[in-house]
Amino acid sequence: MLCPYCGKELSDTDRTCPACGKALPEAAAIVADAAVNEAQQLEETQPAPQLPAPYITKAPEKVCTLPEVPQVRHGHSETGRNLIFAVIILALAALLVWGVYKTVTAPAPADESTLMQPVTDLARNRGKTGLKVAGAKNIVAETDDIQLTNQEFIYYYWDSFFSLYSTYGDTLTMYLDFTVPFDQQMFSPDQTWNDYFTQMALQSWLQSKILCAEARANGYTLSADEQEYVDSTRATLEEYASSSGYAGPDSYLQNLFDPSSDVESYTAYIADSVLASSYASACYDSIAADVADPNVQPHRCVNVRHILIQPEAGTDIPDDAAAKAKAEEVLALWAKNPTPEYFAELAETYSADGGSNLRGGLYEDIYPGMMVTAFNDWCFDPVRQEGDSGIVVTEYGYHVMYFDSFSETTYGDPNAE
Repeated sequence: MLCPYCGKELSDTDRTCPACGKALPEAAAIVADAAVNEAQQLEETQPAPQLPAPYITKAPEKVCTLPEVPQVRHGHSETGRNLIFAVIILALAALLVWGVYKTVTAPAPADESTLMQPVTDLARNRGKTGLKVAGAKNIVAETDDIQLTNQEFIYYYWDSFFSLYSTYGDTLTMYLDFTVPFDQQMFSPDQTWNDYFTQMALQSWLQSKILCAEARANGYTLSADEQEYVDSTRATLEEYASSSGYAGPDSYLQNLFDPSSDVESYTAYIADSVLASSYASACYDSIAADVADPNVQPHRCVNVRHILIQPEAGTDIPDDAAAKAKAEEVLALWAKNPTPEYFAELAETYSADGGSNLRGGLYEDIYPGMMVTAFNDWCFDPVRQEGDSGIVVTEYGYHVMYFDSFSETTYGDPNAE
């Protein structure tokens, strides 16, 4: 059982908490004894299912006290995730993980209580759901007057995992084995994957709460579409639950996250998440409007043609007079008809670069650092103009260069930075 004051796990015989020193109420002790007896009976009659991570992961009973606000992530508007659809992405990513679970485990028993995936120590209270789960309202992190309960922590924890999964997809399995508990796999030499997701969850939680507080203090409200989306959370969950074969939205959430999960707590989490994200976006837009320079243009990639003349095998390139002379000869030949079409013909005839000679020597959407140093420096010389030509020497040989055009593709925006 757990101490009702500090959440410390207690033995069956404890009547005073060894952590906080407080005497346990007699009624609580009686209830705890009954819960222990019930759990023991369940253990004897219903063996715990052997389930893979990410569903077997311990949540700390007391994480830490956070002294400062983590910095809001920059460039959030470029992540590709529309914040209005946070619930949908979270649910879809979760179902992907659920699919992994279904492929590596035996068919689930018919008894729904055994289907609850143990995410934290809370799940040891098998057969109980919602706030009946012991420890659901335990405070696991706090700073100033902001507190995080176990029940709410679950959502931030899995959102940190699903966000990473939605970014890297199956590539993530190269670094993280979904069939092994997260606290048994190392993210870094001194941090497990469970530690990492916990850290991300705490940062996300604190950032969300402080943004929400600022939004409300400044009278900020959601747009009509955003508010409608938050208001439709229950209906959305009911639809997911029905299509996935669950008894209802609570059952769906409890299988997706933790036995302590319920519609009320999840809806509150979504409302905070949407408000925080919307307010952050509004702040960024306001800052951009104040500091953006309308005269500054985004950095554009370039389109360049080249003809590679290579020296004979074993010859040092800088000392190869024959290769240099051939490059000068080709450049002079093109100068008689200085058009991109003729340069393309010469590239197909003379260029040793198999990656571009059949495309008229053309490389498109070149960005800084894409090519070797000398080639790159010629392309991105500040004075470079369309139609420029010349010869560049690299470790590959002599390059007859032709600057075709500036690309419509950009690689950087000073205003955004």
